[in-house]
Amino acid sequence: MAGRFPYWMTAGGQQTHDVAGDNNVTINTKTVVMHFCTSTQAVAPPQLSLGPHPLQLVQSTKILGIILDDQLNWNQHVTNIVRTTSYKLYMLSRLKSLGTPTSELQEVYKTFILPNLIYASPAWSSSLTLTQRQKLERVQKRACRIILGVEYSGYDHALTTLTLSRVSQRHGEAPKKFGESLLSHPRHRHFLPPDTPPPHHASRHRNRLAPIKAPSPDHYKNSAIPSIVHIINSM
Repeated sequence: MAGRFPYWMTAGGQQTHDVAGDNNVTINTKTVVMHFCTSTQAVAPPQLSLGPHPLQLVQSTKILGIILDDQLNWNQHVTNIVRTTSYKLYMLSRLKSLGTPTSELQEVYKTFILPNLIYASPAWSSSLTLTQRQKLERVQKRACRIILGVEYSGYDHALTTLTLSRVSQRHGEAPKKFGESLLSHPRHRHFLPPDTPPPHHASRHRNRLAPIKAPSPDHYKNSAIPSIVHIINSM
């Protein structure tokens, strides 16, 4: 199998493998290794190679625009979003200083800045900390201040005036929409657990999907699929 394989997920343990030879595959030379380990004790990462070439061990990597790190938190991803949008907010401020009408500034924000705050959010928004959520919300708050200028009198009023939802609200709605789309998609339905059988008698438990039975540390419990299942079963 040829093509780029950007990371190699491992579970711990000191070992050496020729991943290409062992699996009879051809892997792009840009391949890197990321070691995930939830053990409280130090565990040496495995030593993987492509033929005679050892693979580089990295602590983070970007996959389809999302920064994933070996600690399974979203600090780097959120920091990258804030950094990217800060430059765009500067451009929004320049447009404001040139006399661009509020309605056009509003469309610029919705088209070029807001998408950065919600891109692929079903994959990561459910795992954000309160601090991370606040950082992303402040980006939109700054945008509202720029767009409204002297007319800005508070964040809630600005949201109403500009017909915007809070970023946190969009993040809360996105997993539900994504989960519903998976349920109705013939090829992607398998990403979610199967439907629960109809109860034979009255029951307090009316789960739409079979609950996921697995160890539930916060990293897993708050991740995308368990969160989507919980949302669907709560509907």
